[in-house]
Amino acid sequence: MKWEPDWSDIADKLMVVAAAAIFIVFCGCVWKDVTTERTIIMRDGSQSYACTISDINPTPYNCKPIEDTEE
Repeated sequence: MKWEPDWSDIADKLMVVAAAAIFIVFCGCVWKDVTTERTIIMRDGSQSYACTISDINPTPYNCKPIEDTEE
């Protein structure tokens, strides 16, 4: 008697492995983005902004105006 593979079982296992791989890649990218974030100060005339950049996304994002603390 010749052994025949159970293709539905193999397909189920491949889908589980593919989902795990996608999850791991996603988590790795999020972790890399968070661990490489840096804050820079950008100036526009008299107003200064604190912005975030990272190695993955060098475009400044999440910019917030910096309030003057002098009174």
